[in-house]
Amino acid sequence: LPQYAALGILVMTWGDGLAALIGRRFGRHTYKLWDMQKSWEGSGTMALVSYAVSLSILLGTVGNVWQIWLISLAVSLVATGLEAFSKFGIDNLTVPIGSAAIAFFLSQQLLP
Repeated sequence: LPQYAALGILVMTWGDGLAALIGRRFGRHTYKLWDMQKSWEGSGTMALVSYAVSLSILLGTVGNVWQIWLISLAVSLVATGLEAFSKFGIDNLTVPIGSAAIAFFLSQQLLP
């Protein structure tokens, strides 16, 4: 269970942190959700970093590599969606909990 807590925390800190930096610096392609302006560059960074963090943590668990890839992809999509749709800074709560929860649930379903 500690690996899922670490996954959630690291997805939030690295993914959201780098997404904000990249989005502000290089974000030229923007979109709006609920009166919040986001950039595709920032969201892409969130997805890639979330995937890399999840993959690096989950590769230490048992299971086939394709299962870990699938779980990491799901974590990255959920984390990116939660970050994009969360208002008022609540993504600091929804992203780590959602990332950890989806990783735990899918690991229980897919890994031996």
